[in-house]
Amino acid sequence: MTDTEPPPSARPWPRVSRLRIAGPVVLIVAALVAAGTLATVHESNGTTSTSTTSGSGQRATARSTVPLTYAAAAKVGKTADYDWGTECDHRTGRLKMPSVYAPPCVPVVKGTDNGGATSSGVSGSAVNLVYYQAQPGGLTSVIQGAAGTPAQSLATVQDYVALFNHVYETYGRHINLIVFNATGAADDPVAAHADAVSVAQQDHAFASIGGPAQTSAYEEELARLHVFCMGCGDSSTYGEITLNAPFQWANLPTADTSLYETIGYVIAKLNDKPAIWAGDPSLHTVPRKFIVVSETSEPPAPGTAELTAALTKKLRAGHVRLASPTDLQYTLDLTTLPTQAATIAEKLKTSGATSVIFAGDPIMPIYLTRAAATIGYSPEWIITGIVLTDTSALGRYYDQSEWSHAFGVTSLGVPTPVATGDADRIYRWWYGANTSPPSLAAPAIIPPIQQFFEGVQLAGPDLTPSTFTTGLFRAPPAGGGPTTPLDAYGYQGAAPLPSYSSPADYTFIWYDATAKGQDEEGVTGSGLMRYVNGGARYKAGTVPDGAVPMFSLPGSVTSYPTPPDRAPSYPAWPGSPAAG
Repeated sequence: MTDTEPPPSARPWPRVSRLRIAGPVVLIVAALVAAGTLATVHESNGTTSTSTTSGSGQRATARSTVPLTYAAAAKVGKTADYDWGTECDHRTGRLKMPSVYAPPCVPVVKGTDNGGATSSGVSGSAVNLVYYQAQPGGLTSVIQGAAGTPAQSLATVQDYVALFNHVYETYGRHINLIVFNATGAADDPVAAHADAVSVAQQDHAFASIGGPAQTSAYEEELARLHVFCMGCGDSSTYGEITLNAPFQWANLPTADTSLYETIGYVIAKLNDKPAIWAGDPSLHTVPRKFIVVSETSEPPAPGTAELTAALTKKLRAGHVRLASPTDLQYTLDLTTLPTQAATIAEKLKTSGATSVIFAGDPIMPIYLTRAAATIGYSPEWIITGIVLTDTSALGRYYDQSEWSHAFGVTSLGVPTPVATGDADRIYRWWYGANTSPPSLAAPAIIPPIQQFFEGVQLAGPDLTPSTFTTGLFRAPPAGGGPTTPLDAYGYQGAAPLPSYSSPADYTFIWYDATAKGQDEEGVTGSGLMRYVNGGARYKAGTVPDGAVPMFSLPGSVTSYPTPPDRAPSYPAWPGSPAAG
């Protein structure tokens, strides 16, 4: 903290941070680790050089070394110059772990000197990793599903940390997991700030997994204290992420990224065309007029003004017909959401909008679609993919007569049965064929943990905020198939750049209210998202040629019984419970 910075207690955190809710569909957050630019290769020692600076005030210097990856060596034809170890798959350049997101191979370390205490929370033998355990109840409990108990979640975290301590290269250090129980509610910024201070100064954490869902105070204070927050601020604005850079990392794209993809689709495929997918047949011959409904907070989240200006400029440049030049905004207050929804629905109908671009949390559509149905307003609902509004599990809560006209973009992959997903497959590979993670939320639990371990491995022995960030920025991108979204960070990720969140690609969806099957939580019922063209994915910033066949059954899928893009199978490693 500099002398000119305000004291922590004076920070103007939003009362309720924008677009931050997670709910019963945490099971489908499938964004894992990777990405960035490849640095210059130094063949002499199997490392690459970086000039990334660190705000830690520790041993990090202007020039540090980070390990070479197999992909970087292959790019210059130097893979034969290094010992990659017995568990490196030379076909993929990744360790023999049955996941598309398996860590990239790095050269076998020679010697045992790791530099000792290279940063706060790092000693010669351990790295302190805090697991933030939220209080029960609060807004999350409103849409809480069958994800399991806090005890099951903790047990799952412990199992994965134990597993990854064996699989990833940590350079003689053990990742020491510390459980921290939140002292306040998920929307209490004062408690969140105090918790961050405790995590940094009492637990001496190098990083925290997760934080409170409804305030940004925790990750902001951790950033001021130079502690990483992994899986924090999914769907935050890019301004929030960069305010805390390089200490805040998310497992869903920023709101900026999601909205850029949505507006690109609107301009390229929908603008100046009739609203043929509206629920009101009288709109089918009317040229589309768009309107945006968005969540706001007081004070506005960092980057909100910049995002609004960028989107306005993009809409104007694309000559998009707008029913209103400004968003219809609401605040995420459960006690007033029904009243706010009724007011907004009346304004939507009066505006003459044919197509509503929804850029808010996953609870408001419950009330907004009901209010719209009550007054006989049935437009096109355009999904932006922000905070799980693009899932079947939550879509079933919305008015089905309205949401059956919902379509748009998503960063999520096509669902698969839990048993065929990465989280369960990795767990069985290590712990045994007849085992499974204690929590059903394992697919959401594993991404930030795996992201953290990959950062540690790719930072090398000199573990600092600088090398950790550089390591993730230069990791080879992974995924990109229908069920495995593209993980890419740094300057290989999704705009705005550099990217501290993933996925870096997207696909198209529409909601089929008549489809029957299991949602992302495994609950059987009616109402499923359909993925266009088999869930084919497109790199962020691009729009595919040709028509996007919304509301067309041929070629669409709701799930895959077996992932078409799964990783190779590998035998259990020596020393694992499965091998024993």
